[in-house]
Amino acid sequence: MYYSSFGSDKNYDHHHSHPYRRSDKGYLLDDFKKEKPPTFDGEMKKSEDAEAWLLGMRNFFKLHDYSENMKAMIATFNLKGKADIWWEDVKNVKGAREDDFTCNELEKLFKKKYLSERYYDDQVEEFYESQMSSMRNDEYTSRFLELLRYLPYLKEEKAKVQRVISGLSVA
Repeated sequence: MYYSSFGSDKNYDHHHSHPYRRSDKGYLLDDFKKEKPPTFDGEMKKSEDAEAWLLGMRNFFKLHDYSENMKAMIATFNLKGKADIWWEDVKNVKGAREDDFTCNELEKLFKKKYLSERYYDDQVEEFYESQMSSMRNDEYTSRFLELLRYLPYLKEEKAKVQRVISGLSVA
């Protein structure tokens, strides 16, 4: 769908001056102490919770030069509660070990479980049906930009501006 995997794998280590090598557990521990990656418990009050977790993990991985496999292991380590139980079931059904999965594979499985096609369709529908109604201009603009990410084919700035303007109420 719209989002790519958690991040791209780089072929260099820009942290070469760090006392640990990228594969050392001490290095990973330092990363977790500095920035706490988000957790996801599977107890979604709304689908945006799952999407926010994916985005949070992507942002965490932007800062770190992990392999695709290490990204998947870190992400699954941050699944808690029902989400962790789901992940254990996935591994058992597939007969796979955790280090057999890449970040892309994990994200596909996660989206299939927690972010249905209907969720994405609803976001696109909300985008096209959005009206300013009782929202202030800044609220409407913010929501417009949030929903715009679900329409990657809407690339021209002119079309974006026209859509925002068409939703603004005339005073």
